[in-house]
Amino acid sequence: VPRVLGIALAIDAVVWTLVVATIEEIGAAGWGALAGLLLVFGAGLIDDLAPPGPRGLRDHLRSVASGRATTGLIKVVVIVGSAVVVVALQPDRPTWVAVLGVVLLSASSNVSNGLDVVPGRSLKAFVFPALAFAIWGDSSHAPAVVGLLVGAVVVLPFDLRERAMLGDGGANLLGFAAGIALYDVLPDLWVGVAAAVAVVLNVVAETVSFSRVIERTPLLRWFDGLGRRA
Repeated sequence: VPRVLGIALAIDAVVWTLVVATIEEIGAAGWGALAGLLLVFGAGLIDDLAPPGPRGLRDHLRSVASGRATTGLIKVVVIVGSAVVVVALQPDRPTWVAVLGVVLLSASSNVSNGLDVVPGRSLKAFVFPALAFAIWGDSSHAPAVVGLLVGAVVVLPFDLRERAMLGDGGANLLGFAAGIALYDVLPDLWVGVAAAVAVVLNVVAETVSFSRVIERTPLLRWFDGLGRRA
């Protein structure tokens, strides 16, 4: 199955931002969000194109401890660095909120990648924070997020029918965008709550696995199966 949906979404993010820029001023926050998203996508795409290697954060850390750098670890560095830049360019918030925002963006990106083991799962999860941003957020802070929401709806049938897939580039891109959306719409305290939840979800992915939790939860199992091939 070709891993091309991430490329389509990255192009969509660029085009949507350029179109919005002709209508309204988006400033450093909007352009910074787009730059961060593209960096995260690029790092994920490199990981897609590299030969198969360690899976999961623990395996990557073990490889580094043994003296072998991995594309996955490079991706983590790019994601965290991009999160720092994106949060710094967003409207000023207390320092502790900004720090938790970096955690939120970084952890959300990895959560989305962990979800992308079943057709449509990452895309469906992305719709909720992106829709919240489209309704309550300030689109000038990250117009690319709204563009990705539209793009996600368009490409979802291709993912569900297993005609194409996101790949690491697309999954990390969506997760990072979800983190931006949540950082923009949530009050200070709830940014901390969201960051904690994202970290816990990463721990679940590394230990129990999302699929096992979803299969044991009727509502999640029903939603996960929506639109998928039997």
